[in-house]
Amino acid sequence: MKIINIKTQLFTLLMLLLTSVGCSDEEFLTEEPKTFYTTDNIFSSETQLDQVILTMYSRLRNFKLTNDQMHGIGSDVLDAPEFRVSNAFSDYSRINAESSNFRTVYDFYYKLIATANTALAAADLEDISFESEAKKEYIIAQARFFRAYAHGMLAELFGGVPIVTEVAKEPRFDFVRSTREETYQFAIDELEAIVNDLPEITEQGGRLVRGAAQHYLSEFYLALGIESSNEGAYDQAIKYATDVIDGGTFALMTERFGSRVDEENTVTGGADVWWDLFRKGNINYSDGNMESIWTFQVDFDAYLQEDGQSVLNYPRYFAPVYRAIEGFGGEGDPGGGVGEDAGGRGVAFYAPTPLTEFAIWDESISAGDQRNAEHNISRKIFYNQPGDPLYGTQVPQDVIDATNEGRGWIFPIFYKLNTDKFDGLDQGENRSNIFRDEYAIRLPETILLRAEAYHRKGENQNAADDINLIRSRAQCDVLATADDVDIDYILDERARELYVEENRWNTLLRMGGTVATDRIKEYALHPHVALTLTFDYNLWPIPQSAIDRNKDVKMEQNPGWNR
Repeated sequence: MKIINIKTQLFTLLMLLLTSVGCSDEEFLTEEPKTFYTTDNIFSSETQLDQVILTMYSRLRNFKLTNDQMHGIGSDVLDAPEFRVSNAFSDYSRINAESSNFRTVYDFYYKLIATANTALAAADLEDISFESEAKKEYIIAQARFFRAYAHGMLAELFGGVPIVTEVAKEPRFDFVRSTREETYQFAIDELEAIVNDLPEITEQGGRLVRGAAQHYLSEFYLALGIESSNEGAYDQAIKYATDVIDGGTFALMTERFGSRVDEENTVTGGADVWWDLFRKGNINYSDGNMESIWTFQVDFDAYLQEDGQSVLNYPRYFAPVYRAIEGFGGEGDPGGGVGEDAGGRGVAFYAPTPLTEFAIWDESISAGDQRNAEHNISRKIFYNQPGDPLYGTQVPQDVIDATNEGRGWIFPIFYKLNTDKFDGLDQGENRSNIFRDEYAIRLPETILLRAEAYHRKGENQNAADDINLIRSRAQCDVLATADDVDIDYILDERARELYVEENRWNTLLRMGGTVATDRIKEYALHPHVALTLTFDYNLWPIPQSAIDRNKDVKMEQNPGWNR
């Protein structure tokens, strides 16, 4: 009876409510929002606007350091090992315009553009007061940098794309692709407009400086020259790179430096300036590292207390699975062989291709090269399980080969991606992560941009001289000659110096022609690449979802992907 009464009461109440609004359906359905946030009313201070700028730094850091494609998976330098072949980006029977890999990258850059446009719109609001005109100019310069950067990245990967410069106030379905040249030119114009509004250096780690804009001006002018066959663009690429290289702010590090200058790799022994370049506390310009142009900030305390994103999970993703070898796994290490001498708690999401593991380190081209020293790329494995009869002896190659069969999860440790000292082990961390800042731009990349621009102008001796700046710092016994220099030679040197640092896909695709597909076919980690990559391409496909959404204007797909 009680239940029935409750139901009756609820029904009566419902009818009363319906009756009370039935006389004016229109009035009832009219929404009267109590708050409505727009760019015009949400910002009231310089501090709020700067938070938007910081959001762009944070999002780009997280994207660049965690996205597979940004690391170069599926390119000529990196892919998933055999036992993770389903994660590989190399089976072209499964790769098409609907693949989420492309959509994720495309959408990210447009979200970055949208945030930059919001910041720029807010900066013009009359109600916002700035501490100084210089502060306002710096905020605007950072926003325009990110907008330029995103458009330039899109152009390198996808070709001509819609150029977006305004805050969207309603859905649009009529975006028009600009040409690749126009997109590069937009990015260049944006950077040239703000390059002098960026400081030479900044005390706040990770903030943009003038050298970052000059670096990307060099890269985008180089890309424009390739696309347009305009030699004048190469001259501009050389000019802006030279501004960075010879400007007096940045320089190659040629002597040991930094937080561990008197130490060696605790696992292998030995150390040099190359090893120092990737140690915690050495990454920023303010740390005394004059190669450091722009960095992503990673902080252990922020990781624990705030976003959980301030981390480099390189040991987990890039370290080999040495614990698969019998007799490997330290006592008291619950993960089993996940110590410093294994490169960390590796699960091998990524593995070097034959190019980066072997080919570029051949003695004929890399004799004496510090970058291939045992303390920088550790190729020896020692049994490390106490009590094992073989403890402390080197694992024979036939044992490695047998363990690797059908898996591919055992390969060298690249100490630019790993550490011999882990943070937070007494605070619940394991050896999956490292906590050091990471390079966004390091001077050798700028030098190699200039070398490429010289080569494309036919000035191969100047190109060789630039390459030798880097090879000499590495104390390599073999220096480049003018006759050596071609695009493959430059790409190989980029792989030696910038493995995982550079946006390898951007590098390959901006080259045009069949450079990308030729090198992927030659150096791919998996044999199925040659079987399934049966077409040539020099651009990624426009995501099919973007084409489908743009219902009011037909958006053409890039060549090779209409299949």
